[in-house]
Amino acid sequence: MRATSLRLLILLALASGALAQESPFVPREVFELWNAELSGDRSFEHLRHLTLYHSPNGGSRGFQEKMRWILQKAREAGLEDVRLIDHLPYRGTAWTVKSAELWMLQPERRRLTSHADVPVAIANYSRSGTWEGELVDVGAGTSDADYAGKDVRGKIVLVSGSASAAMREAVWERGALGVVYYNAQRGLDYPDQVAYIGISPNPPAGKQNTFAFSISYRMGLELKQRLARRTAPAAIPGAAGEGTLEGEKIVLRAEVDAEFHPEPKNWIVEGWIRGTKYRNQQIVLTAHAQEEKYSANDDNSGCANLLEIARAWTRLIREGRLPRPVRDVRFWWVNEFASQYAYFATYPEQRRALLVNINQDMVGAKQSIGSRIQHITRLPHSRASFLETVVSSVAELVMRGNTAYLSAGQAGTPQPFSRPILALNGTRERYGAEFVPYFGNTDHHAFNDVIIGIPGVTLTNWPDELIHSNYDDLWQMDATQLERNAFIVAASANYLATLDTEGAPVLAAQVRASALRVLSEAFARASELLTTAAPAARPQAYQDGDNLIEQAGLRAARLLESVRVFAAPALAEQLAEEAREVTNEATYLRERLAVQYRRLAGEAPPVASLSPEEQAMAAKVPEIAGTPAEFLDKRSSIGNQGLHSLMAFEVWCFVDGRRSYLDIYRAVRAEAQLAGEWYYGRVTARQVSELLDAGVRAGLLKLKQ
Repeated sequence: MRATSLRLLILLALASGALAQESPFVPREVFELWNAELSGDRSFEHLRHLTLYHSPNGGSRGFQEKMRWILQKAREAGLEDVRLIDHLPYRGTAWTVKSAELWMLQPERRRLTSHADVPVAIANYSRSGTWEGELVDVGAGTSDADYAGKDVRGKIVLVSGSASAAMREAVWERGALGVVYYNAQRGLDYPDQVAYIGISPNPPAGKQNTFAFSISYRMGLELKQRLARRTAPAAIPGAAGEGTLEGEKIVLRAEVDAEFHPEPKNWIVEGWIRGTKYRNQQIVLTAHAQEEKYSANDDNSGCANLLEIARAWTRLIREGRLPRPVRDVRFWWVNEFASQYAYFATYPEQRRALLVNINQDMVGAKQSIGSRIQHITRLPHSRASFLETVVSSVAELVMRGNTAYLSAGQAGTPQPFSRPILALNGTRERYGAEFVPYFGNTDHHAFNDVIIGIPGVTLTNWPDELIHSNYDDLWQMDATQLERNAFIVAASANYLATLDTEGAPVLAAQVRASALRVLSEAFARASELLTTAAPAARPQAYQDGDNLIEQAGLRAARLLESVRVFAAPALAEQLAEEAREVTNEATYLRERLAVQYRRLAGEAPPVASLSPEEQAMAAKVPEIAGTPAEFLDKRSSIGNQGLHSLMAFEVWCFVDGRRSYLDIYRAVRAEAQLAGEWYYGRVTARQVSELLDAGVRAGLLKLKQ
């Protein structure tokens, strides 16, 4: 039995690179329905309007105007019970800029920039006022050394470092009038790009913000060169100049009209496709509406796609081409992170109504610009779920069906794409996508958090050198990529929303395969750790590999158990048995790793024993204390104890009142080592223990007696 199972694992590992052209979750007739109805061109038309709003924070006037427009379009798309949730608590600072201009007065009069010309030219949380002063170059402007020998009091500083840090060093500490920042980070590749920046909204007692303007690298270098003492230009290009020129005296005038809003509220636009049967297994689709003006990709693309998915889905139902789902589907346009946390802090009982979240953030990039790839997250290990199996299968279908393969053409398969998804006004570029270990940074992250506990994935392109700048505009967007990403989200959500007990065995079979891949992936990584370790490091590498496989078995079991929500009693029993089987398979693979150790080291592997520190950790079992709102308030004051922020996040997420400190440490260490230190950094027992202890002291957690 074990040998047969091992052969199956090997086959699954080898098959993981197979170029699938089908998905059991999207039958061909359903593929054709969605492909014919969804329109990246319609998404692009929504995008044209969404880019008109400057909505840098969820309390700004621009955000509210945009949300009212989305509200109307959601109704026009055919969603049910569309409403504006506008009473949720707001934890940040709400700010709106009305106008902002930066002028050069000497040696010539010239408008350097303005909010009207370049909406991102003014930093978030600049205050109203008029300032006039001489410009001084202070380099990066972020440390004491940058100001050595320079008097900036009553002057305006030119900086290439963080505008927020320069506000602290130049304005708060040295009496400067304000800051002009130029975009050196991307300057060589994009000399005319203007970065979207902000300064701290909450100065310390006795200090006050003034202003910060953002200009391009090209303009920044021009000002820097004119301020500097320099060699006189030669009459003939390339020849040596004679003499020197003193730096010019440059006087600037800054004018800002901005408003801080008292008692702001978080908003959500919500719409529904009502299901026919289940009320507490809702699928929630998200995108965020707050960002600077333009923000075509981040994340007006997600907002536009949600509207188009709503239109297409409701039409297919209305015309009888798709059945009404058995589960409710909620559409949420949000203020990134903040809306979700505020909603569940206000309505904690709603957590039990949700099944999964699928998020879109940056889903319309023309991929040939900047070598951008559509990243599709795997779930964090704390949230093992069927969701990853479904979304990855549908995305694989789109990826392989929209990429050209030489041998496929030789086999007579239509080329360049075998399952083309193309917008009429979009490109014919391939769909470059990659499944990556979990990352946060956008709205699905809030759902995965321990105080909400809903599995969530996101489609988010990366890298993106145009994000948060004046370059994130329509010119670099592609209606074809919008349509492909909308297809993945719509088809995945439709499958889960319509799945009933009769169809659950298909999902169970695919999740079973996913569970075995979890084991094979862990075994391969454990073998890699062992075989690449220096002889002196082999004992530790073996123990890490052994833990990695053990944790994979536990995760594979949780993955199988997640399907039980769809299962009839007989299938539920089978899933429970299969969960036990995968833990047995993990035990067998741990034995095989021990065999590998003997071959390499010529001796038996070390016998595991708990250190005194680990014994103390095993005796502590934490659980969440208090409400979601209380948890959020208290966690904000706790650092990460040197852990990668996502691994600290996972420490919290593994707290369930059953796992000990030691269990949590082992789970998080395995997650980090599976991806690699280059991705998640190191995880030590001390870091995990200190973080959990800090949570207990702060009142986030309590220890079970």
